[in-house]
Amino acid sequence: MSMVAYKEPYLLQIMLDDEPMNPRTDWDNFGHMICWHSRYNLGDEHHFEDTNDLLKELVQNSVSPDTVIDYVKSGKAAHVKLEYDRSAGSWEIQSYDTHFKKWYDEASFPGKLDANRQEIFESLVDTLPNSDLYTLAAEKNIILPLNLYDHSMLRMSASSFLGRAQHAEWDSGQVGWIYATPEDIEKEYGSLTPESYEKAEALLKSEVECYDYYLSGQCYGFRLYENGEETDCCWGFLGSFSDIKTEIASWSLPESHRDMVDHLHEVSDTVTRYKDYEDLMEELEEMEA
Repeated sequence: MSMVAYKEPYLLQIMLDDEPMNPRTDWDNFGHMICWHSRYNLGDEHHFEDTNDLLKELVQNSVSPDTVIDYVKSGKAAHVKLEYDRSAGSWEIQSYDTHFKKWYDEASFPGKLDANRQEIFESLVDTLPNSDLYTLAAEKNIILPLNLYDHSMLRMSASSFLGRAQHAEWDSGQVGWIYATPEDIEKEYGSLTPESYEKAEALLKSEVECYDYYLSGQCYGFRLYENGEETDCCWGFLGSFSDIKTEIASWSLPESHRDMVDHLHEVSDTVTRYKDYEDLMEELEEMEA
């Protein structure tokens, strides 16, 4: 796709960028985008085997042992218990098997809770299911789901595609997470306030949106000619075409000529990056004839 417009003395060409930079590898990013997919290499490089591995690390790095222990002792974890066995003089961790509908012993810690606090914490983190690990990790970290839509093109969103994309019930699903730690947030905004968390979540969503543009091929570049000579060009614009043409106009054209982008014409040949000024002018003249 290549769109051109002419308003003396300028000729503007906007085209698809067929060699766009990957915003997850070529740009600096705030969030950490963790994906798993059998066919596509998505997001950032990482060492996590699965969601459980990721959530356990987030809890271990950002949640105190007391918080995890109190969470389980208070009964907030539906399938894990931490109770003191007076007869044995030990703290017992049990997990519930929903298939067999039975509680099973996971670990035992003789002695006082304080003397075994770190070991109990680590054992609970290993035992808790993902739903509880997410609840604990989300108290300090911002964690958003990543959903992929694979239907003639790739799309990514922090929201589900169900109900807003064709055949999403078959062609979409969660492929990972994007997150920011308290350290990331404090480094970016200087504090850990509700306002900084709100800004951080918005920034994570914008990074997902940017990656969505990259995956779906909404990547553009432009060339500008003045009096027949190329005077400016740039690549790496990501976004919807309506937004990008306005951005390019503000970037490259004087205010008196920015309305050119409202009169763009598509040229016939899709391989247009290497067409010169004369070729483009000839096509415009043929269209207007």
